Amino acid sequence: MKCVRKNQTSGVSLVDVPEPTCGDGDVLIKMKSCGICGSDLGNIFGDSCRPSSKLGHEVTGVIVKKGSNVKEFNLDDRVFVHHHSPCNNCHYCKHGNQTMCENYVECLEPCGMSEKFLIPKWNIKHESLIKISDTMSFEEASLIEPLACCIRSWKKISFSKNDSVLVFGAGPIGVMHAMLAKHYGFGKIFCVDTNEFRLNFCKEANIGIPLKGNESDISEKIKIYTDNLDLIIIATSQTEVVHDAINLVRKGGTILLFGEPSKECELKIELSKIYSKEISIIPSYAASTDEIRESFEIINNKSINIKQLITHKVSIQDITKALNYARTGDGVMKVIITNE
Repeated sequence: MKCVRKNQTSGVSLVDVPEPTCGDGDVLIKMKSCGICGSDLGNIFGDSCRPSSKLGHEVTGVIVKKGSNVKEFNLDDRVFVHHHSPCNNCHYCKHGNQTMCENYVECLEPCGMSEKFLIPKWNIKHESLIKISDTMSFEEASLIEPLACCIRSWKKISFSKNDSVLVFGAGPIGVMHAMLAKHYGFGKIFCVDTNEFRLNFCKEANIGIPLKGNESDISEKIKIYTDNLDLIIIATSQTEVVHDAINLVRKGGTILLFGEPSKECELKIELSKIYSKEISIIPSYAASTDEIRESFEIINNKSINIKQLITHKVSIQDITKALNYARTGDGVMKVIITNE
């Protein structure tokens, strides 16, 4: 079977690998769709702070083999797969830090960007598989995981109805945050980016007020709508915008650090501003099973029109083309790899 592997230099190759052996408690899935995440691009082309050799984790598929001890799932079931499974029993899990659990590791074998992949007994036991109905497309279901990551970050902060939020980075994740802000009843939502296509996307989808990120009068444009930015979400790896966020957020406001920084990224900031303004800076990484379930319900109930994010569907056979689309962002929002 075919699997996407990172080259030693740059880029990827589609290589032949053995089909994983399905044990008594395992499930083998034929991949139907896999979203390209920013972390995938970081692992392939960049300098990820959480490097991984396994590519693809926003995955769905159809069960083609299952172990004799797997009773709750059947062959041909359409499923969403969460690649991480915390133990829910350790010190981290008991304190709400499931994504720090020692068992919260990548378990798809060989990876999500492959024609087939194995889900081990551990993940199945800890509810990493969700059956999806025929009314939810595989491509929509691929967005359960990234939306769940956003939901988890929102659960870490306090906010009120009609608050104002600014999102730095209007890529797929930034737009998901803007969608959630609208879902949670925020009054003013600003989407900041330098990519004209993505700014127009936000405007046409009525998701938020688009603002060009490289313009010097951004604070004056915000003041047309509100005197207080209660929340700023950094949904980009360009972490230098933290400086702008510190200046723009209101006294007592919150900065949500969501975008993955590059490895060994360092910032020199004025700590006195954070102290004197009583700014909360909160990082958030990945999602637990609880947020996966919440995300599934939101998408299943169509509370958020998540499928409008999908602009490109590309066969795994054309993986290089798919990655180039996602990397450039020109006329692109979300790229989904398919395997027919």
